[in-house]
Amino acid sequence: MFSAPGHRDTLWSEVKGTVVQSRQIAWQGGTAAAHRIGRVSGNAAVRTQTLELQFSWNSGFVEADAHSTRRVHGYKNRPRYGLVLPPETEVEFRIVEKSNYKFLSIELDPDYVLRVSELQHLRFLGIAETWDYSHALTWQLAQAICEECESGARQGLLYAEAAITLLLLHIVRHLSDRSHTLKHFRRGGLAPGVLRRTCEYMASRLAEDLSLSEVADVGGLSPGHFSFAFKRSMGVPPHAWLRRQRIERAKDLLRSPELNLASVSAAVGYANQSAFGVAFKKETGVSPAGWRRAHW
Repeated sequence: MFSAPGHRDTLWSEVKGTVVQSRQIAWQGGTAAAHRIGRVSGNAAVRTQTLELQFSWNSGFVEADAHSTRRVHGYKNRPRYGLVLPPETEVEFRIVEKSNYKFLSIELDPDYVLRVSELQHLRFLGIAETWDYSHALTWQLAQAICEECESGARQGLLYAEAAITLLLLHIVRHLSDRSHTLKHFRRGGLAPGVLRRTCEYMASRLAEDLSLSEVADVGGLSPGHFSFAFKRSMGVPPHAWLRRQRIERAKDLLRSPELNLASVSAAVGYANQSAFGVAFKKETGVSPAGWRRAHW
């Protein structure tokens, strides 16, 4: 009920409540928004415009149901609840009370879904409307995406979109009407020219928050194919390779006493010192300040 505006039609709404926190990330093809809700109640009817995935973690009281395709879906006091809503799905939510919960809403443009799945030759991909979706892998990916939203994509858009791509491929593989034709990306690594071109592109833009789609476009591949093939070639996923390059560049900059940590973190593509510190310690085992003291 608190999705990014412009990606669903609100037919009518009488929902009232308190939003403790709401943050989102966006890339070419979709948005992901994480919300922490204090308390909410009321009724609303919506019609989706995109493929919408919702994951809810409930630690408070829940009494609500939803009416869709002449069925009633109840989810009273469930610790978590997942749903998949294809474009043009109409749902009426009736919330008696929901309190102390968080949920993740991911909205994916139909063209993006086809491109990630390498099904661009299709005009339409049917995905089953699904309630109480409970596959363990989807929840692991949803948790990672939710944490990235809440932290302002601390690990970078490349990481967030890679997780979203994996989640989308899983949904398409299990819930679409073309699952039998979906390519499983079990091919070899990238061609040498494509690998060189994409690595050079990422290395030349260390200060930018690159998306997976953007880098994959440089190689002329779908995001899913590029992500799988890059890891086969390099042994690590694209976001991990990019993090390593950023930290190596940061080491050079840290040797310059005139640059403070905020300047160094910005120069290698991190939004703040906290995100930079987490990434630096993950690669080196020490903080940026500790590394600087040891190498001056």
